Amino acid sequence: MSTPALSTDLLVIGGGVGGYTAAIRAARSGLKVMLIEAGELGGTCLNRGCIPTKSLLQQGHDFRRAQGMRAFGIGPGSLRLNFAAVRQQKDQVVAQLVQGVRSLVRKNRIELLSGMAELVDAHTARIRGSDQRIHFKRLLLATGSEPAGLAVPGVNLPGVINSDQALELTELPASVLILGGGVIGLEFAQIYSDFGVAVTVVESQSSLIAQEDPDIVAVLQQALVRQGVVFQLGASATGIQAQGRQLQVQLQVSGKPLSLSAHQVLVAVGRRPLSRGLGLERVGVKLEGQAVLVDDVCRTDVAHIYAVGDVCGGPMLAHRAGAQAEVAVAHMLGQVRSQQALVIPRAVYTSPEIATVGLTETQARAQGLKLKVGRFPFAASGKALAMGQAQGFVKVIADAHTEQVLGVGMVGPEVTQLLGEATLAVQMELTLLALMQTVHAHPTLTEALMEAAHDAHDGAAIHLPPILQTQAA
Repeated sequence: MSTPALSTDLLVIGGGVGGYTAAIRAARSGLKVMLIEAGELGGTCLNRGCIPTKSLLQQGHDFRRAQGMRAFGIGPGSLRLNFAAVRQQKDQVVAQLVQGVRSLVRKNRIELLSGMAELVDAHTARIRGSDQRIHFKRLLLATGSEPAGLAVPGVNLPGVINSDQALELTELPASVLILGGGVIGLEFAQIYSDFGVAVTVVESQSSLIAQEDPDIVAVLQQALVRQGVVFQLGASATGIQAQGRQLQVQLQVSGKPLSLSAHQVLVAVGRRPLSRGLGLERVGVKLEGQAVLVDDVCRTDVAHIYAVGDVCGGPMLAHRAGAQAEVAVAHMLGQVRSQQALVIPRAVYTSPEIATVGLTETQARAQGLKLKVGRFPFAASGKALAMGQAQGFVKVIADAHTEQVLGVGMVGPEVTQLLGEATLAVQMELTLLALMQTVHAHPTLTEALMEAAHDAHDGAAIHLPPILQTQAA
């Protein structure tokens, strides 16, 4: 006897930030919603990305700083790492947030189904391995992404792991070689290094986090070098071999071979959209590579099927997925919104942190724009000095004629907490004058935004001497 088919106004496949945001927003707007998730609610962000890595980063930062608290009689070697407790803390944070999402799904009367989903036809999905079918009026795909692989011999050897597997380690290696100098690679580089692991980062390009301005990334790179992280830039991996208890990685650097060894190799070369196995080809949903193609309202070529988040390619950020979900559901409800209007901030949670939004200075100059660029160093910030973390700066990029803020780049202590104001400035097309005339509490890190705006406007930042103002302009 077959299982009776279910029916719903909206079926959401994938319970990550994009999926559960869409499901909750649609349910609160009166739609009947079903949500299919194969694993834990929260997706990559809560379970294998944003949250667990931030827990490890914070604990790593605390451990490293604690070892330097000589004023309290604490010095290097006087503390012992309990990595089991570190992992337990990380798991508890994840479990609490996953339970929170589960509670929200239940309280919004969203029917949650467990399993892998695939499309049978344009209005029907089924749970793989069962005869359960769901008829839907609209469908939203939010299946996320998976770690990208590396096509080199030896990548499947024991000890070669991806970012998902790195979060499940029960003990730390003595040394690790990280393939990839992007956001994921650098965050893991600091996690490992903070906990005392010898770290080497190999990046195929000539710079780290290539999408950001080099002067901002340079501050982070210098901090990691001082911490003991070794960088090998412009190097491509050609193979991995077992070498006793270690792994030997063969590289090509400027056409010459180089071999490096470590106890563990972490492949952190990015992530790719997870669209395979959904049956999209059956219903005419178009892909570019593995990414689902969508329009300004996150709709695919099939009018009643939408897609949001990592499965669409582009910047793979949880807050982008959530924002796209709001756009998609708004369109389903007849409201006018567009993802083209979204301003998506970017963050790297190392120490120092990197936080950027809008155009970088490099991008703006490449477009031939005439700019006003202002800087303010955290070395001149009372709050940063009081925190004992005065490295880095804030950069404000504005149109030279209108003084509209086009972008903000920051590197320094807790600068991700300043992204809200910076994003609002870019989103609302504010001018330097708006930032300058907004009263900022003292002492706070946000004062650096105001001072950088003053510097861009006329080189008149109060807490910069005239000679530095000329250099900053």
